[in-house]
Amino acid sequence: MDWMAHIAFAFILCALLALKWPVFGGRNTVLVMIGALLPDIFKLYLPLQLIGVYAQDSLALFHIPAGTVIVCGLCALLFEGGTRVRVFLLFAFGMGTHYALDVLLMHVTGGIVFLYPLSWETWQLQLVRPDNWLGTTILVAAAILVWLVAKAWSSRRAGHAAPMLEPENGGDG
Repeated sequence: MDWMAHIAFAFILCALLALKWPVFGGRNTVLVMIGALLPDIFKLYLPLQLIGVYAQDSLALFHIPAGTVIVCGLCALLFEGGTRVRVFLLFAFGMGTHYALDVLLMHVTGGIVFLYPLSWETWQLQLVRPDNWLGTTILVAAAILVWLVAKAWSSRRAGHAAPMLEPENGGDG
């Protein structure tokens, strides 16, 4: 899946979950979206090759859940002490959304090694071709629609919450 699909899917899930659990809203949505991108940190090998560093095999370890959990933990250390656990969990949730989409793909390598290092078994549902942009387009369009609806609902709710202003002199202008 494309990085836009991962961000859009994470955003949609957070917007829907925030209706029931506010912890998924606001700035925390951004943390989940960053977490959704963390499994693809291994793609840093592409620009590194331009400067002569060939680390594709080493960085590929981060595109398995065990490796991404380590990356989530390291990234959470960049935050204040009292927020690190929540940040880690939000990153990990985003990581989960990433793998939820990736398991839908047809993988040349046989799929995702979810249980590594306990098992080398690969998982894939083979429902979507990796070069299919239709799924990404649908997810991005749905994310935009969810954002517009949430924005309209929020402003409408704010409008109902504001008290009506009455003229002080009874309306005799």
